[in-house]
Amino acid sequence: MRQTYADAALKIVLSYDGSGFAGSQRQSNRRSVQAELERALAKLADRETPVALAGRTDEGVHAAGQVASAEDVRPKWGEQQYVSGLNAYLPSDCAVLEVTKESSSFHARYDAVWREYRYRIWSGARQPLVRNVTWQRRGAFDTEAMQAGISKLIGDHDFASFAGGGDGVPWSERRNTARGTNRTVLLADVRPISPWWGDVSGQLIEVRIAADGFLPRMVRTIVGVIVDIGQQRKDVGWIDTLLAERDRRLAGETAPARGLTLWRVGYAGDLPEGMASSSQ
Repeated sequence: MRQTYADAALKIVLSYDGSGFAGSQRQSNRRSVQAELERALAKLADRETPVALAGRTDEGVHAAGQVASAEDVRPKWGEQQYVSGLNAYLPSDCAVLEVTKESSSFHARYDAVWREYRYRIWSGARQPLVRNVTWQRRGAFDTEAMQAGISKLIGDHDFASFAGGGDGVPWSERRNTARGTNRTVLLADVRPISPWWGDVSGQLIEVRIAADGFLPRMVRTIVGVIVDIGQQRKDVGWIDTLLAERDRRLAGETAPARGLTLWRVGYAGDLPEGMASSSQ
């Protein structure tokens, strides 16, 4: 439900290590990002102050640019004062990066026009230092085949074959909703990146996907599919079959949560990195 505030709304950009959270959304008797942020904001406001998050992340999923909206509980404070004040009460695995004051109607979720996720896969010797932020696999990857496969997902498609949580089967109630299982992918690519833990032998691969919305575990299922393509268990044409059949049971495994990061949330006028305005 969209919340309109009496004065300005706060747009809060935050980062967190999802390893110690049961997910982003508030949950009974389990630790969540939303609850931690609301607790910190309550310290500043001296009362309970709800926040809304732009995107839902599952247990173990990280964020580099999650966005929250909340009431401007200290109108006389500057934006940097909010950053310092909130971080004083947040735990070490969650931090506010930026706070801006927006119009009273701003809502982190409903005003978002796209979200970008990144997933990192490591193929090489076991690396304990990055075990919580990469999916560590054995064997080489054909990144050109992975790119050829994932590029087929750009555009408006029915992503039922990539939807978890019971949303991707033919009898799912999701299909009766306004959008069903259709989503529009704006950007999807696979690229090798340099390991940040040193000059080591292996492949570090980053998968980037930006879309106007995501189904449950959609990115992690896409990653599982292109991993099978990259390791030559399936061919690139499998993507076409999955899009046509619209049945999650035909796809492969869901990639683990630990390699996934909610990278950025876009609002009106924003574009994902590397995407030209003429492409949208």
